[in-house]
Amino acid sequence: MKIGPLIIMVTALAAVVAASATIGAVFAMMIAFLLGGNMSSAAPVGALSGGFAIFVFLMNAKENGGKGLQ
Repeated sequence: MKIGPLIIMVTALAAVVAASATIGAVFAMMIAFLLGGNMSSAAPVGALSGGFAIFVFLMNAKENGGKGLQ
């Protein structure tokens, strides 16, 4: 395998996980704001859960359809 497609695959994976982590952090901060909680502690938890959720989704896609992470 050449290095070009590998760089593209790693960049795409990092972008997908980063986008999911950002969405998770935003939702966690919104929920903390609505419940009157501490937003600074909710953001990292939301980011971790969002990033982990998309990683598990991609691993499951490999098992089910053969098109996820290998």
